[in-house]
Amino acid sequence: MRRRSPPLPRYSQLYPDALATADELKDQRLKPGTPTPVALLEYTRPPHTTGICALYERAKAVPMTVEDVTPPTP
Repeated sequence: MRRRSPPLPRYSQLYPDALATADELKDQRLKPGTPTPVALLEYTRPPHTTGICALYERAKAVPMTVEDVTPPTP
């Protein structure tokens, strides 16, 4: 039987500086260092949009490679 992982911490609107979304890391030319997020961010945008996104540790982020930046050619 597969073990369940402990639930991830959830933040609403604000979160610690040590964490970042994938888009925030990308803006700094970084990517998450692990495939699994360490927390979740619940957000609300006016007028009625809500959602959840993953948060990653900034300290474990790694630089993006050329393959991460260059789109594949068709």
